[in-house]
Amino acid sequence: MERRAPTPLTPDEMARFLPAMTEWLAKELLEKGSVRLAALDTAGSQRNFQEVAGRVSTMLGRRVITVTSSHGMTFEFADGQLPDQERSPITP
Repeated sequence: MERRAPTPLTPDEMARFLPAMTEWLAKELLEKGSVRLAALDTAGSQRNFQEVAGRVSTMLGRRVITVTSSHGMTFEFADGQLPDQERSPITP
């Protein structure tokens, strides 16, 4: 069976997608520190989530980094520390 290319989001779908996924990703990052999404295998979906990561960075005032691989995308805070965590005494 031939695999068909996914249909890009319409402008209306994108207008709903961005705020909903921004809120979801921000919540997950604050709770867990990192999030991995396995089903992001197209350039379009990766670009959409790159934009979401940028919006989360702006919303929380913390840089969010993304790592893309053949297995999906991982999102985490650039400083690797949750807001209520204290740094280890051996960390400079």
